[in-house]
Amino acid sequence: MPVADLVVFGGGHLGSAVARHAASTGARVLVASPTPRPHAGLWRAWEPGAPPAFSLQGARVLVALSPRRPSDAAALWGESVPRLALAAWRDGAASVTVCGPAGADEPAIDAFTAGTALLAAAPRTTVLRFGPLVGTDDDCIWPLVTTLRERGVVRLPRGLPPFLPLLLEDAARAANRLADAGGVHVLRGPERLTTEQLGALVVDRFGGRWAWRWIGGAAAHARLRAWEHLPDRWDDGALGSRQTLASWIGRLPGLRRKR
Repeated sequence: MPVADLVVFGGGHLGSAVARHAASTGARVLVASPTPRPHAGLWRAWEPGAPPAFSLQGARVLVALSPRRPSDAAALWGESVPRLALAAWRDGAASVTVCGPAGADEPAIDAFTAGTALLAAAPRTTVLRFGPLVGTDDDCIWPLVTTLRERGVVRLPRGLPPFLPLLLEDAARAANRLADAGGVHVLRGPERLTTEQLGALVVDRFGGRWAWRWIGGAAAHARLRAWEHLPDRWDDGALGSRQTLASWIGRLPGLRRKR
């Protein structure tokens, strides 16, 4: 019997969401990551680049690792991730899925592309490439929601291109359903939103106001430009329908501002 039905390498936002979704369907889940956190299943300590200290035979394996710093992308996505995926196949994994960013012409994204090219040696590998992922505690939308709920005003950076947010719940469901699909799948959100539209959504939900940040946003430009024109090939019949950002924001708890 495999150590788990699903082994997730990476306990960040996406890995945790995939583990929750799989556990909700009755699967036995193991999350392997450097940091102990509550997960929907067992947690095992594991450092990227190290071989796993447990068998993967018969398990579905999903690799959802992100570099701690942009400068780590080449070593992680270009070397460690493909090495781990190929090792999982050699160990008898039932399926292997590798997750990373979609797009091109941004150094970290290009490092992921280079790494996935090495997976040609294992053509059954499923590669999932995502645009921006948003959800509770994400690094993109959640800080804005938290600031507005607590302070009544949020400042947004100027000059960002429109973005295509995909809810983590939808991404996790898709990742579990595509585990045996093979090939490369680009997954993005259902709508294209501008910074102004994002500001309006959170203000409509929580009140308060949004304003422009005096300086800011430059660090995110390259990644958002890489995601701006992703094709929409989401299959509702196979993957289920996607939530809009507005529907997710509408379900969040209300204001917590101090009087």
